[in-house]
Amino acid sequence: MTLAAARAALSHLEIDDNPVSVRAKSRDFFWYSPVLKARLDHVTADFVVAPRTEAEVIEVLKVCYANDVPVTTRGAGTGNYGQAMPLASGVIMHMKNLAAVKQVHPGRVIVEPGCLLKDLDAAWKAHSGQEIRMFSSTWATATIGGFIAGGSGGVGSCTWGALRDLGNIIRLRVVTMEAEPRILEFTGEEVHRVSHAYGTNGIITEIEMPLAPAYDWVEIFVATPTFPEAAAFGADLANEDGIPKKLVSVYEAPIAQDYFARVAPHVRPGEALLGLMIAPQAMDGFLTFLARRPGARLIYRSDAHGWAREPGRCSSTAGTTPRCAR
Repeated sequence: MTLAAARAALSHLEIDDNPVSVRAKSRDFFWYSPVLKARLDHVTADFVVAPRTEAEVIEVLKVCYANDVPVTTRGAGTGNYGQAMPLASGVIMHMKNLAAVKQVHPGRVIVEPGCLLKDLDAAWKAHSGQEIRMFSSTWATATIGGFIAGGSGGVGSCTWGALRDLGNIIRLRVVTMEAEPRILEFTGEEVHRVSHAYGTNGIITEIEMPLAPAYDWVEIFVATPTFPEAAAFGADLANEDGIPKKLVSVYEAPIAQDYFARVAPHVRPGEALLGLMIAPQAMDGFLTFLARRPGARLIYRSDAHGWAREPGRCSSTAGTTPRCAR
């Protein structure tokens, strides 16, 4: 490995070699796990480079390949399992500068990987009243590239399924790390070669994703006496195709009581909780559905409530801890 030679060859790009910030950019939320905390707490890169264009991505990969320097791709670092951490030191390639929304069309968008999910939604809604089909619970800080490279589903999956389900990713443009990096375009079955691969077999530089109609979603909490009742409520609601929904999330007691501070006073001991997002035009249908479930209580709806403070958006994705924005 000739790290100094790689550093010198890339010196005209945006480089960060401050030990404090390099360490911060070398970490994700691995410390949620005491096992990973003990094993990965020392991990850090040697320096960070932030390319601004696909051509600069190719340059970084070519230089690092020639000098035998490991490259770890970095989005916002919101993963929980060390996926964005440089286990063999080397270079962090931070994708923050590749954040442009390039094109928006009816039903689809073309975007660079470093764009934050919340910024994507804002751009699409302003352009044509569309929104991303699904997003992670870290929607406010996660990037679209990181979501595709490391995510599996999230808010919206109750309607659209997982990221790997057919139609949820249209196209990925990828650069390889070789002596002469190649640009590859993957569609259909081939997108699964690089989705959920954490950038280990190619660097995503452009994404084409489907969009759905945007609604002013009504955020709802429903309490049920038991967890099985909550699970049955959620499953049946998810299968009500006539009620557009963005979130059907079930929380067993005492999650609501112990983790959702603003919700806890409204939940009785032992009750389970559902966090829902329902399209406003479907509220009459939802309330009819609710009335057919004895014991289920509507404790909050964002369009009509008497709470002193809103509870925030509560959500969870497969394999993550439920979170409630406060």
